[in-house]
Amino acid sequence: MSHNQLSGKLFDDWSRLKSLLVVDLANNNLHGKIPTTIGLLTSLNKLMLNNNNLHGEIPNSLQNCSLLTSLDLSENIFLTGNLPSWLGVAVPKLQLLNLRSNRFSGTIPRQWCNLSAICVLDLSNNHLDGKLPNCLHNWKFFVQDYYRDGLRSYQTNSGAYYSYDENTRLVMKGMESEYNTILDSVLTIDLSRNKLTGEIPKEITNLVQLDTLNLSNNNFVGIIPENIGAMKKLETLDLSYNNLSGRIPASLASLNFLTHLNMSFNNLTGKIPMGNQLQTLEDPSIYEGNPSLCGPPLQIKCPGDESSNNVLVSTSEEEKEDGNENDLEMVGFYISMAIGFPVGINILFFTIFTNEARRVFYFGFVDDVNYKILQIIDFLIVGVRRMMRWR
Repeated sequence: MSHNQLSGKLFDDWSRLKSLLVVDLANNNLHGKIPTTIGLLTSLNKLMLNNNNLHGEIPNSLQNCSLLTSLDLSENIFLTGNLPSWLGVAVPKLQLLNLRSNRFSGTIPRQWCNLSAICVLDLSNNHLDGKLPNCLHNWKFFVQDYYRDGLRSYQTNSGAYYSYDENTRLVMKGMESEYNTILDSVLTIDLSRNKLTGEIPKEITNLVQLDTLNLSNNNFVGIIPENIGAMKKLETLDLSYNNLSGRIPASLASLNFLTHLNMSFNNLTGKIPMGNQLQTLEDPSIYEGNPSLCGPPLQIKCPGDESSNNVLVSTSEEEKEDGNENDLEMVGFYISMAIGFPVGINILFFTIFTNEARRVFYFGFVDDVNYKILQIIDFLIVGVRRMMRWR
């Protein structure tokens, strides 16, 4: 019943619908609170109430729905309260948890580290604070390449699986889109637009299967985890609008699938690493708002680059000077040839014609050479005539 214009409140008595496996009332105009009796649906696999006008807290009765694989309450705007810690204990099969664009507050419960099947976690655009738990590596689908099939199917009480075209809205690669057919291949964590604090836990780099990590618009401090290059499958990494400091790890250049990167408006310093996929990310706005960053694609040159440029400039100047010297030498050579040749000829003729004996010898030598040349020519002519007669 999603994508209709249903209005009014959700009805209160769900006790006679205990066999329901999927409740999808997304993208309507429903308002009011989520009824506590919905927790009586102990066979429920999927609860999709996103993009309505619901308010209030997530009812504790939902912890009775232990077979839930998808819970999407995103874009209701008025849902409030703390994130329920019991989700990490009572609903162990949860794969999709989308609570984006609401008014949830408090911290991310440490119990949520027990959500070992989670594949899509979107808590963006809320009022969450506190530190990130350092036990995120318990989320097995983010750590190892397991087969999964729960997001586009549901399981009956008999254990049989049936397909279901589930969809949800996510922000990936900087754009908000609706995902359905490829939802089974999405592995994303979006905690952006909250008030999270502390350092980014180094354990997050164990999530080597993750393809999207968005921690932007928070209050994170400290350095970017040095081993972030271990997250080989990352396609989107957004750490913008935080208070991160230090250098950008060189291992970032190891992310060969990275197509969307945003490090802007932090306190990062030093030279921007280059290589592999980073070479293709040429938009300087990726790094803007970090006054102490330098190197391409920014116009700010690093100190070392300036000295190397000076060396190149001085080397080129020396080459130019050497080239100028060579040009001067060639000019001098041609001038000396132009002067020396006629002078040498004049000296030769002067030597010959001022002495009678030398003059007689010279003309005799020339006559002898001419005679021998004429003999050779006559011999060749006779040979050619004989050949013509034989033919």
